[in-house]
Amino acid sequence: MVINKNQRDFDKIARLSTLKMVTTTLTIQDILPYGSTKSNYKKVDMDAVLPFVILPLLLVLSTTSKLVTIIVMIFIGMGALYVQSRPRQKNSLNLLRSPFFYSWTLSSGIYMFLIFELGILRLLEITQLENFVFLLLLASTCYFFYKMKAVADFELATGTSKGKEYSPVLTSDSYYCQICQIEVNERFFHSIWWDCCVLRPNYIYFVAGQVFAFATLLYGTNLGLTTVCQPFILYGTILMPEDCNDVYYEFDLALCFVSCIYGLGYLLITALVLLRQLLIYIPKYSEPQWRKIINVLTV
Repeated sequence: MVINKNQRDFDKIARLSTLKMVTTTLTIQDILPYGSTKSNYKKVDMDAVLPFVILPLLLVLSTTSKLVTIIVMIFIGMGALYVQSRPRQKNSLNLLRSPFFYSWTLSSGIYMFLIFELGILRLLEITQLENFVFLLLLASTCYFFYKMKAVADFELATGTSKGKEYSPVLTSDSYYCQICQIEVNERFFHSIWWDCCVLRPNYIYFVAGQVFAFATLLYGTNLGLTTVCQPFILYGTILMPEDCNDVYYEFDLALCFVSCIYGLGYLLITALVLLRQLLIYIPKYSEPQWRKIINVLTV
């Protein structure tokens, strides 16, 4: 009995010592993948959350006066222009890979939608039909941009949707995306605001999304401004805002107004993006189809 008791004590001590050795040698890096980059995960999370905090603060700040509204909108526009025009150098690639810009796009759409539905509609000057048209345009915009990202992710992961003409071997139209850090075929450009590459297979969704975004912003901002401001009849049933001097006397009206002004800024950028597509990328996209037509006609 004494021997068995000593044997059990010896086994217990051995197990404790083994467990101690394991716990001293096993670190968080061994348990979690990429555990050594814990600070990077925190940074990525903060980059994704910051736009949802910064944008409403800027919009609330803009409600104080007309001068502050102008300053804030210019500040946002200059910041976006600086980021977009920044050279693709090594010291700026980490910034461009950040999810901050994609989160800014999402937060802008979400906040403008909430202010429209909860603020502007509450004034009871927009009909249900007008709201239905707005929601239909918005749903179409979301659908095309979702398809754009889904096709981009699928293409970069497999490339199988390119059919028989696609080859994983790098060809003359291959391009190394410094932001995605991957070789891609038939790449047009990388959009940091949507956090994906725009390729030939998803380019049509990108253009359709921009067209519907332009229509949604144009229609929504017009409805909002003609609701919070004094409107005038432009033609038939088309209204345009005329006098907006009284909006800053009430916080609710001021918030709806600055949200519409922010939407007009997005509308201007969307128009410039569409103009660039029309001049540069749409001819590039349609070039193979034109070549096929010419080859058929010349046979």
